[in-house]
Amino acid sequence: MSVWDSVYESPSTMAIRKQIASSEVPHAWLLLGPSGSGKRMTAVAMAAALNCRTEPGRGCGECGICVRIGRHRHPDVHHIAPEGPIIPVDLIRESVIPEASRTPFEAQRKVFIIEEAERMHPYAQNALLKTLEEPQDDTTLILISDREEELLDTIRSRCRIVRLDSVPENEIVALLVREGASDETARLAARLSDGDVERARALALDESAIARRWLFRGIPGRLREVKDAFDAATEVIAEAKDAVKEREKSQKAEVADLAEALGEGRGTASARNALAKRHKRELRRLEDEVLGDALRSLASFYRDVLADRHGGAGAIANLDMADDIHAWAAAELADANLVAAVERCVEARANLLKNANPQLTMEAAMVELVRLVPAPALDPAGWER
Repeated sequence: MSVWDSVYESPSTMAIRKQIASSEVPHAWLLLGPSGSGKRMTAVAMAAALNCRTEPGRGCGECGICVRIGRHRHPDVHHIAPEGPIIPVDLIRESVIPEASRTPFEAQRKVFIIEEAERMHPYAQNALLKTLEEPQDDTTLILISDREEELLDTIRSRCRIVRLDSVPENEIVALLVREGASDETARLAARLSDGDVERARALALDESAIARRWLFRGIPGRLREVKDAFDAATEVIAEAKDAVKEREKSQKAEVADLAEALGEGRGTASARNALAKRHKRELRRLEDEVLGDALRSLASFYRDVLADRHGGAGAIANLDMADDIHAWAAAELADANLVAAVERCVEARANLLKNANPQLTMEAAMVELVRLVPAPALDPAGWER
């Protein structure tokens, strides 16, 4: 077993593995590639390989260090992600720069994984430069981006750049089957994920994600009146809040693990404060992700109806809804309205990233969907399959 088992093997990831196994590891990396190319999973595997004591440079995948890093529950591996539309300069100044100057609490190296690095405000990128130029010997920074052109040249020039490719659908299916999913479930998850291995894994193996998708898949067939729109929006918001509550429970366990690992010794306050801030960011992002998943599920369905109507049935993503999609395609819904419905879902997701009120955003989107694409009269039992 290895921390790399969940990472798609490609020439790029093999090069990373060899570099980390060597004694000369760059202090800063920039992982580039399209959405779904496995950048985040690769970064986590890198963090584990750098810190594993059982198999240094490789990562056994089974020791406490590897497991906690894989679960995002290690105090020396920091995950930085956008807050709303950007990564603000204050986040870099408060959560990266001072932490990067401190020695690790228990691991061999501190690792900072900055997701969607292109969304760092220019001031945030400039603030990070000194840390990239004069890093501590025991600190590694891994930046992740799918829009290289939005990063400052000075940032790119200070990182080892690795480009990752999209993962083919059949490779995702094979990976999920190896991890215990049925062939049918793996194919559905791979198609729905649009090449995103991490999302595919959740849709195939995470019970909570599977349950949420089951809820979201039934929404289009229930949107007939404005009342239905408000009911659907309320359900989606409640689902997001429930997900946050569940995550809070796991965060309490992480706090307990940290307390056990560090005790009450001198210098532990900064670790506790850093963990509290990270937890707060995680909860906020999780709510946005669940709401975004609902809107993405809706957009995917309406897109599938268009594809089926115009001879692209083989390209539909919602394979388990093929009969209903075909029935919708035969209904009297204008193509323009289906396109507008997809665009409305995309717009709502963008608004959420700009810190729009979640309840109002979801209600407005659902009401607009009722106007554009009211559910045709189909066999209600079909939406419960």
